[in-house]
Amino acid sequence: MSLMSSTRTTAGRVLGLLAAASLAGAGCSGGDFGGGGYAGSPDFGATPGGVQDMSLARELVATGKVPPAETFLVEGMFSEHDLGLTGAPCATLLCLRSAVAVAPTHDGVPSGWLQIGMSSTIDPDTFERPSVTLVATVDVSGSMGWEYATEGDEHETPGALSRRLLLALAEQLGPQDRIAIVTYGSTVATPLALTAGDRHDAIVEVINELEENGSTNMEAGLERAYGIAYDAIGDGETDETRIVLFTDAQPNVGITGGTEFESMVTDGAKEGVGITVLGLGLGLGQELVNAMSHLRGGNAFGMSKIDQVDSFMEDNWPWFVSPIAYDLSMQVAATEGFAIRDSYGFPEGTEEEIGLDVSTVFLSKRKGALLLRIAADESNSAAALDAFAVHASLRYLTPAGEPIALQLDATYEGQALDARGHYTEQPSTARTVALALLVTGMHEAAGLYEESQSAAVERMTAARDRFAADAEALGDATLTPELELASDLLALMEAGAPQGSWYPY
Repeated sequence: MSLMSSTRTTAGRVLGLLAAASLAGAGCSGGDFGGGGYAGSPDFGATPGGVQDMSLARELVATGKVPPAETFLVEGMFSEHDLGLTGAPCATLLCLRSAVAVAPTHDGVPSGWLQIGMSSTIDPDTFERPSVTLVATVDVSGSMGWEYATEGDEHETPGALSRRLLLALAEQLGPQDRIAIVTYGSTVATPLALTAGDRHDAIVEVINELEENGSTNMEAGLERAYGIAYDAIGDGETDETRIVLFTDAQPNVGITGGTEFESMVTDGAKEGVGITVLGLGLGLGQELVNAMSHLRGGNAFGMSKIDQVDSFMEDNWPWFVSPIAYDLSMQVAATEGFAIRDSYGFPEGTEEEIGLDVSTVFLSKRKGALLLRIAADESNSAAALDAFAVHASLRYLTPAGEPIALQLDATYEGQALDARGHYTEQPSTARTVALALLVTGMHEAAGLYEESQSAAVERMTAARDRFAADAEALGDATLTPELELASDLLALMEAGAPQGSWYPY
């Protein structure tokens, strides 16, 4: 089945018209997943699917807890920053650019780096989004706190956040759209069958009447939601069909593991149903969110405060329901004597030399990044990188299912290093490398903290100090909050703070 069943809107038509010939002739190699120049430019960005922020980790640190390791995601950090690369303007809807860098890892291993960015020529001011069927699948179990009066609290309950989000989404829907609401707790209900998006009074009435209902049978709720979504695709009334899951990701009835839910989401994606996971509250089960959102058509966002709802809608509607490409696969080879050692920002990335995959690419106001680390292989005993080249072949599918093939070449030709042993072709890549190393360090330190406080403090100290040096060298004010986050996390580890997520009521 085509992933775009009709082409009623301008966006629906445009997204289906990425031609292999025109893209291949655009000259995008060597030049931006983050493209160039969002501000003051019609260039628009793109970002891989998966978790789109680190809000849970940030909020847990702010409230005195050491977050679990799985909350520190490089792609989440990348999606929170504008890491666009400069280059010639895109001549087609979607184009790729690249930039190289040289910088040692935190433990001093000489390394080359390749950042790959993606841009779009879509102008957000004139963009006409595809019509959409949303199946809002809402957790009304006790853990969501629907019955708690929390107005004025610093952190709202997941139930209060869900209601605010549902109302905000309803405001954006028009007559070309449809929405259904499925609730799950001890039982599953459909308080709103598929309804035209302009019937706002009826939609709002249902949202305002939602109330708590016991335990958390997310499996049954999603089964009902996918059934409605499959019927919606079958009637072909809208361009896109997407489940929006409102959850704290703490199922306790039916299946509860990430692997089982991955299978449900995978089956849905094969039929053209995407999923957006809205992870709500400070008790969020991040591991389950990660498992569901990295798959084809999937993305995820986290919130724990009411004001985050407004900023989420401002920054992400309608982009989070607007996939622009699927099944992006990159085969990468480095110069003889070097190999691809690590990948960052890939929701389904591997640490193998070849075969880096991204299930879904979304339009984005921010321009995230994909990053590869290149290091000497066993046959190369050189202490420094005198020169290297990377060749990448990329393939992906348009929303209409059309395959696109593209070649990308990038080279470091021995340009002079600075006093710290760094070289960057573009300033953005220096920020990207610094952020990748920081989040990797935080992830590793949080994992160590479960068993050894001293080992965690040692690792976190190294990560914080390296990032502090990077931030000072770059003089970039956008990195200051991340340095503060690293310092706060280190202080919590030194103080022996508790680790984990929690419910604030």
